[in-house]
Amino acid sequence: MKFFSIETKNLTKIMERPLISDISFTAHSGEIHAIIGNNGEGKTLFAKLLAGVRPKTSGSILINHEPLDITDVVSAQKYGIYMLQQEEVLFPKRTVRDNIIAGNEKKLGLKNRFFSPSKKRLNQVCLDYLKLFHMENLDLDAPISSFSVMEKLVVQLCRILICDPKVLILDEPSTALTTAELRTVFDFMTDFKQNTAIILITHNYSLLMRYCDRVSVIDDGTITASFTRDDFTLPEFNECITHLKMNVKYPKLPIIPGNELIRFDHLSTDLLEDIHFSMRRGEIIGLAGLKTGQKHSFLSTLSEELMPKDGQIIYSDTLRRPFFSLISGDEANQALFMAHSIPFNIAVSNFQKVTKYGLFSKRMMKGYGIYYLNKLKIKDSDIHTRTCHLSTGTKQKIVIARSLFTQSNIYIYDEPTKNLDSTSRLDLYNILNALTLDGASILLISSNNAELVGMCSRVILTKDGKQIGNYSTQYLSEEALSKELE
Repeated sequence: MKFFSIETKNLTKIMERPLISDISFTAHSGEIHAIIGNNGEGKTLFAKLLAGVRPKTSGSILINHEPLDITDVVSAQKYGIYMLQQEEVLFPKRTVRDNIIAGNEKKLGLKNRFFSPSKKRLNQVCLDYLKLFHMENLDLDAPISSFSVMEKLVVQLCRILICDPKVLILDEPSTALTTAELRTVFDFMTDFKQNTAIILITHNYSLLMRYCDRVSVIDDGTITASFTRDDFTLPEFNECITHLKMNVKYPKLPIIPGNELIRFDHLSTDLLEDIHFSMRRGEIIGLAGLKTGQKHSFLSTLSEELMPKDGQIIYSDTLRRPFFSLISGDEANQALFMAHSIPFNIAVSNFQKVTKYGLFSKRMMKGYGIYYLNKLKIKDSDIHTRTCHLSTGTKQKIVIARSLFTQSNIYIYDEPTKNLDSTSRLDLYNILNALTLDGASILLISSNNAELVGMCSRVILTKDGKQIGNYSTQYLSEEALSKELE
């Protein structure tokens, strides 16, 4: 494939207000071009305009200076523009094979033919692409819902790669992936970029420095700066990274744990075996190595939806059963009421708190909404904004605000930072510290090993559904934790 470029001229998207304003941008084949910026600044929306997921208001999209007529996803794909979205685009009850083949039937000769290709041939097609990511041992007949985040991401990538994209847009692929998994994906991208223009939306500083050839900064819906790899040593680039807090330092507090709130006494569930640790006031404890089904099993047992197979959960004598606040690892879209306002989505976790004299108070609900908008620094919306219009990162902040609204004793956070920019992650870490100073206990379930080591006093390690360690982070590095979990 010959060298080419994709560019935009004065690309604009206006709804109730300008969301994207006059963006002029160029990406070249043979490069990974990163787009960085804070939540709500327009990174994902810009990508969706390129990929035809959202229609533009004005401006042009061009390949090799030739204007493209992009009105929807199909028209964008006709020009070779494909996007791996941040949200999963999968058929959860269908098999791995079905999810890879879906949408590619014509390309694989499955349409307009009397006899369909054999299952053996379809399997070979799938395995050829899975092999690129060292996943040729995946069970093609298993439902995709039973697989890990990394495996689901690779299946979506394989579905795109079959189409031989000219432009591949990756929207935060580092979300909830381990360091080793990211290395697998981006080692492949380094080779794949030779004939493709790869546009990467990311908050991940290490990805930026290790793999990207160009970086553009988006602020308030427009590109404000662009840098080549040669510019990465310039003061201007370092000032930009510092401003965005991408090279984040974890604000861990020295703590003296208080009394025990809850103890998992050799707990076993349908997918877990012999989980044993305690949580004390003022502690942030990490939980690493759980796969999607295992996390669901653990959280369902904790919320008493499932009964343990063996062992028990023991609560403090003074509390009997503590007041829990849970953020699940599900996408924010599944946790929010998309047609309702931000204050409603926050208050829904504790309507009693916005009830006065037995009557529901909209004024109180709006007041709390304004408070949390300011506390979490949400600036791309106000209390009247419908949740469906928010960016992915802002939706995640609303879920976090809902958890804080409950004023709990124990907070269970499953991948709470996966859609947050670096500034927002730092804000959340400071909020977690404030909760521990008030005597709360926090369980942080995360696939980000640096986050676990950086914020937790202890990390509980699990492998194949069984606890294999309970380590103080005083003696644990990110590299050692990654190696234990391999």
